[in-house]
Amino acid sequence: MAESSLESFLTCSVCLDIVTEPVSLSCHHSFCKRCLTEHWARQPSRPCPVCRRRSSKEALDVNFALKELSISFRQKLQLSAQTQDRPTQDRPTRGASEPPSVQTQRQWSVCPSHPQVPPLFCLDESRPLCPLCEFSLHPQHTVVSGEEAQRRLKELISSQLQALTEEKHQCEELQQSYEEIQLYAEKQAGDCERHIRAGFSRLHQFLQEEEQRALSALREEQLRQKKNISPELEKLREKLSSVDKIIQELQQQLETHTYRPRQESTPPRPRPKAGLLLDQAKVLGNLGFRVWTRMKRLVRYQPVVLDPNTASPRLSLSDDLSSVRFTETWNKELPEVPERLSEYPIVLGSVGYSSGTHQWDVEVGDHPHWYVGVAKESIERKEESQASLLKGLMCFGYNNGQYYKGSKLVKVKKSPEKIRVKLDFNTGTLSFSDADHMTPLYSKTKKGTSTDKLFPLFWVGPAGGAKTKELKICEVQSEDSRSMGNPPSF
Repeated sequence: MAESSLESFLTCSVCLDIVTEPVSLSCHHSFCKRCLTEHWARQPSRPCPVCRRRSSKEALDVNFALKELSISFRQKLQLSAQTQDRPTQDRPTRGASEPPSVQTQRQWSVCPSHPQVPPLFCLDESRPLCPLCEFSLHPQHTVVSGEEAQRRLKELISSQLQALTEEKHQCEELQQSYEEIQLYAEKQAGDCERHIRAGFSRLHQFLQEEEQRALSALREEQLRQKKNISPELEKLREKLSSVDKIIQELQQQLETHTYRPRQESTPPRPRPKAGLLLDQAKVLGNLGFRVWTRMKRLVRYQPVVLDPNTASPRLSLSDDLSSVRFTETWNKELPEVPERLSEYPIVLGSVGYSSGTHQWDVEVGDHPHWYVGVAKESIERKEESQASLLKGLMCFGYNNGQYYKGSKLVKVKKSPEKIRVKLDFNTGTLSFSDADHMTPLYSKTKKGTSTDKLFPLFWVGPAGGAKTKELKICEVQSEDSRSMGNPPSF
C-alpha cells in the first residue's frame, strides 16, 4: 500500500511514468521537466497540467530531493523485480545484502504509516520527514534525500571538527605565548627590583653622607661656640677669685676693728658677650634645599623615557631607559606582544602626546644610521613594508651619508651632534634643530585635527666604526627648573 502511494506521488501526470528531472510548481504538483516544457509549448498561458493554475515561474529548477527519491524508488523496483525472478532458496535474508542506500533508507524510516518509503531530510529544520505526509508542508525549505543529508552533515561535522582542531591549536599557541610572557614579566620584575634597590641604595648612601655632613657642621659650630665662650668664662673666674679675696679682707677688718675702706668705685654690672650661642640658622637654614640642590648632581631628569615593550628585538636599552643601541643578535627572550615593533629597529617613548608643547634632545654624535621624530599611536607595528611604515611616522634622520626628512633627501650645512625635537600642538608644528647651535634643520606643519596620540620615535641601525654607539636622550636645559619641580620640605 505504501509503495502504491509512493508510486502515485512520483508519477508524472503527463507521461504517467516515474518522474525524471522532476520540477515542482507553486501549486506543489510535480512533473518531468521535459513533459512540462512540451505541455507549455502547446499552452502559452503556462497552466498546471493537473489543476490548471497558471504558473509565474520563468525558469524550471529541478527538484533534487524529488529526483533523489525517484531514483531511489526506481532502484527499489528493479531490486524487487530481480528478487522475484530468483528461486526461493536463493533469496537473501531481508537486509542481509541490500545496497547501502536501501539500508540507510530503512535506518532513516520515520513515518509509521509509510515505513517502506525512503524518508527525505529538511536541512532548514534539521530533521527527516516523510515524502508522502510532510513534503508539501515544506515548500520554502531545502529538502534533500537521506543520503545527501548524511553527506552534507558529514561534511559539516568534518568542517566543524577541523575548525575546532584549528581553534584548539591556536589556543594552545596563545597559552604558550601567555606563559612565555609571564616568565618574561617575572624577569622584568626582578630587573626592576634590582634597579630600584640600587637606585635607592645610592640615594640612601647620599642622604647618609648628607646627614653626616650636617652633623659635622653642627659639631664645628659647637666647637666655635665653645672656643668663643671659654676665654670669657676664664676671665669671669679670675674676677670672681679677686672679688672673693677682697670680700675676705673687708670681713677681717670688721672683725678686728681695723678699718681701711677701699676707694674703688662700684664696677658696672657684668653682662654676657654677644655671639656666644650656636648659630642654628647656619646649621639648619635651608637644609632640605641645600641637600636637594646637591642631589640634582646625583639624579637626572629625562623628558622622554623609552618603552622597552615597544623595542625591536634588535635593540638594547640602558638600565635607566635613556639610551638605545643596535645589536647584531636577535633577542629571542623578548615575547611577541602587540605593542612591539618587530620588523624594524625602532623603540617608542613611553608617553604619548595629544596637546601642549613638548621637546627633547637626542645625542646622535657621529652615528651613521638613525632617525628621530614621532610616530602615530595607530601605526602598524608589524608592518613589513618600509614605505607603508613611513606613512605613520614624522621623522628626520641620517642614513648612508645623507640626511632625510621622512623618505625625502634634505640638505644640511653642518652635521649636528645633538638633535632637538619640538612638538607644538598649539601651532600644529613638529620641528628639528641642531641643539648645540640652535640651527633649524627641518620643520613640518600638520593641517587639520587628529585624535591620534604621537609618541617619540627612535630608529637606530648599526654603529659600525663610529665613536657614538647609541642614541641618548639628554636633559633639555631650558626645562631644568620646571622639570625638577619644587624642592622638598624637611
